[in-house]
Amino acid sequence: MSEDNLYLLFCYLIFGLTLLLLILRSKNKLKIVTINLIISGLYSGFFIYNLTFNSSGGVALAWLVYLMFFIGLHWLINFIGLVLTFTKKSKTN
Repeated sequence: MSEDNLYLLFCYLIFGLTLLLLILRSKNKLKIVTINLIISGLYSGFFIYNLTFNSSGGVALAWLVYLMFFIGLHWLINFIGLVLTFTKKSKTN
């Protein structure tokens, strides 16, 4: 594996663990899974396609950074949702 693939693997691993925790804490598990996987599949498919087929002249680094940025942004949104589930549960107790 190249370094780029390891960076993406690490990003997807952190994103996946956060998504798993969010799914376990939420009431609408199927809705959370469906929405997140569709959104992740759309932007990942677009950026990985461009990373693979439109990466001439050093543009691959830009596509990699864009993909990692979108994974990070998606992770941040899910992390905020996860934190909100913890605060809602603690307020009701």
